[in-house]
Amino acid sequence: MGRLPSAVLLAVLSCGPTLAAGSSELAIPGAADRGSEDAVRLVFLLQYVGADYAAAVADGRVVDEAEYSENREFAGQIADLFARLQTSIPAAKAQAIEREVHRIVELVGARGEPRLVREAAESAIPRLVEALALRAFPRQRPDPARARALYAENCTPCHGARGGGDGPRARELDPPPARFTDRVRMSSAAPYVFYNAITLGVANTGMASFADSFSDQERWDLAFYLWTFEGSGDVAPTSLPPVVVSLRDLATRSSKELAPEVMRQAAALGRPLDPDEAERWVAELRAHPPPLSDAQERLARVRQDLAKSVSLVQRGELEQAVDLVTTSYLSEFEPLESELDGRDTRVRQQFERGLVTFRSALRRADRAAALATAKELEETVDRAAAVLAGRSKRPAARGVMFSLLMVGAAVAIVLYRRWVGKRSVVS
Repeated sequence: MGRLPSAVLLAVLSCGPTLAAGSSELAIPGAADRGSEDAVRLVFLLQYVGADYAAAVADGRVVDEAEYSENREFAGQIADLFARLQTSIPAAKAQAIEREVHRIVELVGARGEPRLVREAAESAIPRLVEALALRAFPRQRPDPARARALYAENCTPCHGARGGGDGPRARELDPPPARFTDRVRMSSAAPYVFYNAITLGVANTGMASFADSFSDQERWDLAFYLWTFEGSGDVAPTSLPPVVVSLRDLATRSSKELAPEVMRQAAALGRPLDPDEAERWVAELRAHPPPLSDAQERLARVRQDLAKSVSLVQRGELEQAVDLVTTSYLSEFEPLESELDGRDTRVRQQFERGLVTFRSALRRADRAAALATAKELEETVDRAAAVLAGRSKRPAARGVMFSLLMVGAAVAIVLYRRWVGKRSVVS
């Protein structure tokens, strides 16, 4: 890891005291619970191997012996950590994670294709986060102003005032500090990786753990702040379409992964974007996270879960796609149903019918039907967002309101006539 400055996971925040030479362990000083330490460490190692293995192997050949040796060691640590944690995970979930862990160990040992290693890691990480109840995104919007002050005080000595890896201590460090101005690197990473790096530290580099120095929210603030250096600052927020991406997905998914959803939403708003523009927009959202309502956050998460389910269907992982969409419905969409019913019951009914159709298509292995239904579900989520934002009224409600107005008008006419009649009698 220390020998490849191009590795994504070297793109971590500040530099502190150098860790012990030769250590391959990731330090977590200050962590109170051993199980929690192991869980965070396991996710971080999966993030590392998933991202860095491609620098060690290409076309079945080792292209960097040191990196390959390190990835093999980390794959072994992944297996050991999972074995320690397995009994604390429900059996059905543990089996699915175990398959991916074994797959990673086998692929790395056999110099397998990096894409397959990355896919196995990306499949295992969210399952672990859910099974071990890890918090993979911040509890509140990151604060750019607070992060700016923290970065200036703690990170500029190594990474430089503008994130270019050219701070006054940079020449002393081997490997050199990461450059957060590298758009290719930043587009392939997510703040959750950096958050874990700040929490854990990175062995054999100048990056120490800041778990005891910064609060949980401050670590998230800094992790998101890195995208201010990617060049997003030259994009005027007012010139960009008002797309919505949840805080969870901004924290856990790369700009490349999020770009298709941003492009879809922008196109629906009449503002087509190319992939580069979409990635820059994601960077802007991270640098300056907009406030979102609970409903906006939930529906944005449902959109991204649907997008992930499409990828799973395309890879033939049909059972995982069913689980993902069902969980998303129960945890994100269902809590909004009472409010939706108060505005437009049809939207809720349409989503539920679509979900049944989607699951049915997957259980009979009809991928084409499942993909078509996923698109319809995305459109229903967009309608739900419009309804909850007040851009759509329930037809029935309009009818009731019209009836009430008509009744009120009739009553007013009757009262007026009575009043006129009384005046006539008096006169």
